[in-house]
Amino acid sequence: MKISIHRAATILAAIAINGVLTFGSFAGKTQKWEDVPEAVRKTILGNGGTEKSRVDLEGKRSDGKSVYEAEVKDKDGSIADLVITSNGKLVKTKHDDAADAAAEKAAGAKKKDILAGVKFSHPRDITNPFLPLASLKQDILEGTEDGKKVRIERTMKPDIHKTFQMGAQAVEALVMEDREFEDGELTEVTLDYFAQSDDGTVWYLGEDVDEYKDGKVSGHSGAWLYGKDTQTPGVILPGKPKVGDRFKSEDVSATISESDEVVSISETVKTPAGIYHDCVRVREALADGSIEFKCYAKGVGVVQEQVPPDGDVLLKSHTTTAAK
Repeated sequence: MKISIHRAATILAAIAINGVLTFGSFAGKTQKWEDVPEAVRKTILGNGGTEKSRVDLEGKRSDGKSVYEAEVKDKDGSIADLVITSNGKLVKTKHDDAADAAAEKAAGAKKKDILAGVKFSHPRDITNPFLPLASLKQDILEGTEDGKKVRIERTMKPDIHKTFQMGAQAVEALVMEDREFEDGELTEVTLDYFAQSDDGTVWYLGEDVDEYKDGKVSGHSGAWLYGKDTQTPGVILPGKPKVGDRFKSEDVSATISESDEVVSISETVKTPAGIYHDCVRVREALADGSIEFKCYAKGVGVVQEQVPPDGDVLLKSHTTTAAK
């Protein structure tokens, strides 16, 4: 649902590549086994790993070569991380000590508390006044970003069903497709997953991403799913937003993270689709340190997306259908 979260990830990766190699916990992008270099796969298989081992491409280099981290089981059954360069060289084997393991366990428990007491009786009935996705058919937004003409075709996909296990609840998400174009060329198609809890909060459960170049899929940067890549669901908008509300729409990794804050509930936004009053304005702090803004109009949803200093994308048309 965000225009430039993938751009943010690219910037962070570039910073890491130009820096000094350091070893820490997983902070890269998870790779499909078939996309991992053969030399790296051989090293993984030769050191306790399997084709099901998690492999991350890290945002750093060693001796000019890309670095991968793979999670494997040692002979004693403990979990270890193999640090391997793209030519198959095993650089380091890392083990979490007891303190690290305890800290990670505590952090995981703290993150799960976000769902304490939250109920999802009708998760696909998203009727939040400022984001009524259940009645949306399609939004078209147009504007400019980074000097390019941007068009977003935002279409609800009620026939697509995806279920997430949130605590003891099986939550079925409402699915929205974003098709993004730059200067008339398709650059990305994303399926976003949302659910509304009984208090009206709209939760963000992840996104499947296809990046395009010259009409062909070129990557999947920024993709994530709750329950797979993170145990912390995102919040897109509270049920009754007020100035000062703070939440995270993404809390996945060092490169996929966004902290949000409601900074106004009285914005007036002029768009090609109309003039909207008393809009909710949300400040978004992205992983790379950049700041963006979104404005939500009552009964409509997103009517403006701003990327300072001069990026501005506005609602051009808004069509609805009977809520299901």
